[in-house]
Amino acid sequence: MVTDKKKKEAIVELPKQMVNEGVKTVKQSLTSSESFVSIQTSEYIKKGQTNLIREAMMKGYVEMSHINLSICTECLHAEYEAQHTTERLVSGG
Repeated sequence: MVTDKKKKEAIVELPKQMVNEGVKTVKQSLTSSESFVSIQTSEYIKKGQTNLIREAMMKGYVEMSHINLSICTECLHAEYEAQHTTERLVSGG
């Protein structure tokens, strides 16, 4: 058990959204070893990591779309030539 000499006071400011969502979580799963701040911090980190991954994926898809468009634009003449050759061979001309 912690004595009074080892205790320190800290002021923690939390975003309103974090506090509002935490009230539900704390009522459901608060044990004697957990605190409101630790529960909310871990939940906030989980959601933050998910958002970071989602943002990285979105950025990657946007970057790849530009690359794919460039490749398609460069190869468009080959597609037209292949289509024309196929039509000519099929029609016997």
